[in-house]
Amino acid sequence: MSTRTRGVGIGVMTALVAATVALAAGPMPTPDAGRPLKAREIVHDGDGSVMVIVPAAEFSRGTDESHPDLPKSPLRQAPLKPNDVLIVRADPEWRHADERPARMVRLHAFAIDRYEVTNAQYRKFLEWITRKGDHSKCHPAEPKEKDHTPRYWRDFNPLLKDSDYTRTAPFGRDTFTADDKPVVGVDWFDAYGYAAWAGKRLPTEAEWELAARGLDSRRWPWGNEWRWGLANTGGEKKGKDISAKGFEKDGYIYPAPVGSYPAGRSPFGCDDMAGNVAEWCSDWYQEDYYSNVPAHDPQGPGSGRFRVVRGGSSQNGPSSVRCAKRFAYEPEFRNFTLGFRCAKDLE
Repeated sequence: MSTRTRGVGIGVMTALVAATVALAAGPMPTPDAGRPLKAREIVHDGDGSVMVIVPAAEFSRGTDESHPDLPKSPLRQAPLKPNDVLIVRADPEWRHADERPARMVRLHAFAIDRYEVTNAQYRKFLEWITRKGDHSKCHPAEPKEKDHTPRYWRDFNPLLKDSDYTRTAPFGRDTFTADDKPVVGVDWFDAYGYAAWAGKRLPTEAEWELAARGLDSRRWPWGNEWRWGLANTGGEKKGKDISAKGFEKDGYIYPAPVGSYPAGRSPFGCDDMAGNVAEWCSDWYQEDYYSNVPAHDPQGPGSGRFRVVRGGSSQNGPSSVRCAKRFAYEPEFRNFTLGFRCAKDLE
């Protein structure tokens, strides 16, 4: 993924090759299914969220895998043959360049939300900040006169007022606003502000990855083999969240209510860490950060242009919802694929 790509353009090539990457990936050790981790939960008073405790641990962060059909060295001859063009374009994605090398990292214990932050939870924050006008908990670099209203809570599509259009639209007014669905259309500053208001913080990229994949370097939260129906992915056009007849592999085009895929839960007990909505992390993004990552509690680079996003969304394919997959967006970017969950230190 190139940091030169802006907004929705990030991951366009991923969509073209994602299923191939995931299904063709080479063998990995199979987790010991006979010894699942026992989730420990707490309830955070600030927003009533259920959080899982991730104990201090050392784990392998990143990956040494790449697409099995990727040439050992980049194709540089010119002109390229037609069948080589896709390989050249997909090279960074297929090589998983920004996920390399895999390296052991040790983290202190922390707690992380079991579910993505919901619209119901976010409404309480928005009501508070609107009533108080108090931005003291927000990030000091947030834009002046920042309005923390999610993008899709507004009249984002005037055509929804047309009953003929509404009958054929693949989404409705509650698709992005229902209480039990993850809040989307929030930028990094919105996520930071909510977390601080609730007495929490955004997870670091390393914390997010440990909570998603556990201690055995699994590709997806449930294991190393891709299985449809364990996560909200694919973005197909027929599902339970629209009036059209038919079924989708996972049931939803857009975000599903949080916790809809318990069989895809992570080893530590977190839901929806593959797909549904991608999630903001606290770190700045740096493509080669893993080459010099600290061995203990890495916090990410000190500055940058993009913030890290993890987990992939309902619109991504299997490879792009792997636990090690990294995305990056401008902090001000908002989209129906982007939400967040929170973390906090344990004293």
